[in-house]
Amino acid sequence: MAYEEWTEGVFAHSADRAITPSESTSVDRDETGAIAILLFPGFSLLSLSSFLAPFEKANAILGRQRFRWTFASRSGVSEICSLGLAMPAPLSFSEVMPKIPLSDSTKMVVMVADGVVEPGAPRELAGSIRLCIRQNIPVVAIGTASWLLAEMGALKNTECTIHWERMAAFSETFNGPRVTDAIYTGDAGIWSCAGETSSFDLAIALLERTLGPHLTTEICKRNVAEGARDRTHRQTGWFPWNAYCTSDKLPQAIKLMERYLEEPLSLEQITDTLGISRRQLERLFDTYLGTSPHKYYVKLRLDRGRQLVESTNKPIVEIAVACGFVSATHFAKCYRLQFGCSPTRTRLSRMKRMWSPKKARHAESV
Repeated sequence: MAYEEWTEGVFAHSADRAITPSESTSVDRDETGAIAILLFPGFSLLSLSSFLAPFEKANAILGRQRFRWTFASRSGVSEICSLGLAMPAPLSFSEVMPKIPLSDSTKMVVMVADGVVEPGAPRELAGSIRLCIRQNIPVVAIGTASWLLAEMGALKNTECTIHWERMAAFSETFNGPRVTDAIYTGDAGIWSCAGETSSFDLAIALLERTLGPHLTTEICKRNVAEGARDRTHRQTGWFPWNAYCTSDKLPQAIKLMERYLEEPLSLEQITDTLGISRRQLERLFDTYLGTSPHKYYVKLRLDRGRQLVESTNKPIVEIAVACGFVSATHFAKCYRLQFGCSPTRTRLSRMKRMWSPKKARHAESV
């Protein structure tokens, strides 16, 4: 597909009023939404399809191709997703991005990344992305693409989110962004979401600004979804036991533990804060989680440690301190017991995963 084919028309940011079902096929008949999808190595296919499905259903309901999209990659050939499948991406970043800010049409730029982000945002992107933001062209970061925006300096004093597995490392690496664990956020023309199924929620929110709630309700129905979550939902706010746990003390205890990972609280401090006995706390954890408060707390700290090991280059001793362990040796011992390997081996595996997409792209281009 040529660049000019998908840049025709305008992507409307908002509507003055909601579009009723009877009006949906006649409103803004001449407008076409041009969406540039930038794919990064190891992107999540679920994140991508969850984001685009509502736009595809919107086209079906409207009876015309109101929204168009094309895929771009660094190579301009294809990109490998996390499942190992090659997604055709016939345009390169350097071909697409410089032209977007120069066009009179308003479009949307969507960046899709997942897992451990390859260090160093593509240089050819940074200037164009910042120019898009200055010209009020919406920029959407899905999954771990917020990491790339932060590297570009595009998230200074901007609220954003990122997949919870990378949130600890993100917070440790960047000081400028105001990161939250919401499933999606929107601030100053930059939208971000945690990826996976939250991409669907963000797409519905964007479409509602353009088409109104009546049409997005129909879009949800056609996607066999009861509805879309709003931005107040937390990524880690749901647990299987939420449906049948009658006590509010358990989630309160977990929130306290999550808040104090670097300087862990004693069980006595937790029970005093909650106003319950140690025995009551232990019974809650055993009944609903099948473990003790101490073991659960240690696992939370180790999970954070693994995030930092995988997503940063911080020395192991610094990670140990950031997770509330008295020494790197103690951290490594607990880490091995929990995950079956050392922090160093985890980091080596991460390096292999980072390089494998590069090799795959190189093999395709030869």
